[in-house]
Amino acid sequence: MATSYADSAQAREWDKRYDDWGRPKAPQPEEFHDYEAAALKRTQMQELAAAQELIDREARAKRIAGAVEAYGEFWGLK
Repeated sequence: MATSYADSAQAREWDKRYDDWGRPKAPQPEEFHDYEAAALKRTQMQELAAAQELIDREARAKRIAGAVEAYGEFWGLK
């Protein structure tokens, strides 16, 4: 714990000194999380999953219908 405290204290001191020299430290874009982009991506993934689930359900229905038909033909129920 002492190390993490020392690291953060050292970082704050470095930032203070850097700002005092008249050269403010510019924030880096990768330091921030884009919540809107993450929410949009999550929504798009959910929409894709829902579309894929619909396709899978239709395919299962066709396979089941084919199996029932084959079962009926095998036992002479047609």
